[in-house]
Amino acid sequence: MVMTIKAKILCLVAAFALLAAAITSLSLSTMGDYKRAIAEYRHASQNAFNGERLNRYLSAAALEMRGIYMARTEADALIAADRTDISADQLTAFVMQWHRQVRPGELPQFAGVEAKIQNLAGGAHFIARYTRDNGRLAAYAVGNIARHRVFREKMQADIDAMVREIEARQALSAAELSHFEAQREVQFLLIATTGILVLLGGSLWIAFGSIAYPLNQVRRSMVRVSEGDYETPIPDDRKGEIGELWGALDILKARAIEAERLTTEKLAEEHKLRELVLD
Repeated sequence: MVMTIKAKILCLVAAFALLAAAITSLSLSTMGDYKRAIAEYRHASQNAFNGERLNRYLSAAALEMRGIYMARTEADALIAADRTDISADQLTAFVMQWHRQVRPGELPQFAGVEAKIQNLAGGAHFIARYTRDNGRLAAYAVGNIARHRVFREKMQADIDAMVREIEARQALSAAELSHFEAQREVQFLLIATTGILVLLGGSLWIAFGSIAYPLNQVRRSMVRVSEGDYETPIPDDRKGEIGELWGALDILKARAIEAERLTTEKLAEEHKLRELVLD
């Protein structure tokens, strides 16, 4: 089956449409994947930021408690006790807020850290209340002991380990995002380059192989026939637009041969008549 020029052009248009569809599909897929990658990176960054905030809230609570122990007067101790309550409440509220953001199984250490934070906040409230009831010296004797310091050091070590894991995940998320961007750039380049080369090759094939070269053959044959070369071969394949041109040229060739035959016969008859008249 011979494809017509129209069919070939339609196939080329369909190839353009397929290329556009492929690029559009990849673009939509890239947008979805990129949004997910960005969401993961933002979540990892938020966790890293929360780790820093947790350390700041802990430091604030520790400083306010130390303010009770180092107060010079009972009035200063009471002020420090009020501020300790505020810091403990802020610390607890922050940890509860972070708890709602943590995905299931994301940070295995978080549950242990959260429990210790709640314990520390409860201890801070106890010291603040004890200061109001018994004075700063009594609060110092109850709160500023080695067991509490060891507890805070272990808790800080757990927090530091969790923060290091969070930072590692953030770095991994950033690396995956960069890899995704580079990978999609290569995919877009390959699809676009391949599509352009295929379409360019198809266009050249249609332009030269299906139009220019066959038309040039028809033109040369027409010139030879018009010059009287009736031995010019005419292809038998009459399919497609070029085949129709060959058919038309074959008809013109046959008519030209017939016209020449008739002209030759007429001239021969005229020659005989002249000879008869002369005789």
